Amino acid sequence: MRHEYVKAVALPLLLLLSGGCAVLKPMVPVAVLPVQERQFAGALEYLRGGKEQKARDLFEKVSEAAPVDGVTDEALFRLALLSLRDEAPKGLVRAQTLLERLKKEFPNSIWTRQAAPLGAYLADAKNLRDRQRELKTLRDLNLSLSRDNRDLRQTLERVKSLDIELEYKLKR
Repeated sequence: MRHEYVKAVALPLLLLLSGGCAVLKPMVPVAVLPVQERQFAGALEYLRGGKEQKARDLFEKVSEAAPVDGVTDEALFRLALLSLRDEAPKGLVRAQTLLERLKKEFPNSIWTRQAAPLGAYLADAKNLRDRQRELKTLRDLNLSLSRDNRDLRQTLERVKSLDIELEYKLKR
């Protein structure tokens, strides 16, 4: 009787379960990385390989996509560092803009804390550039005033000379 019970109940159950195993998805969850994480990992690989422009392009994509903590913040930081290699005023301004965005969007990130000294340095560098620009403007103005002053002295000397000449002619 027992054997018949096994045949009647257990055997169809085993067939159902074993037949379905090929169709059912595995029970172990497969980790799917978000697009930003894959792009970020690719950018790091490009950096390791010395392909900075390709890395920069991927960091740009990561920073433009929806923010992901631990990914977007680091991408912004690394993008700011790569921007420092650009032409002097343009690259510095771009780096500073990225660091400000990092600070605004991820205030509690470790990358924000690490970026703080660099941000302060860039702000000081900007102030220095502004002062140098002011100094150049002042030098140009000083040079212009010196020329004007020299021209006025020469004109004054000519007027004196003409005045002396006129006095001499009147005395004759």
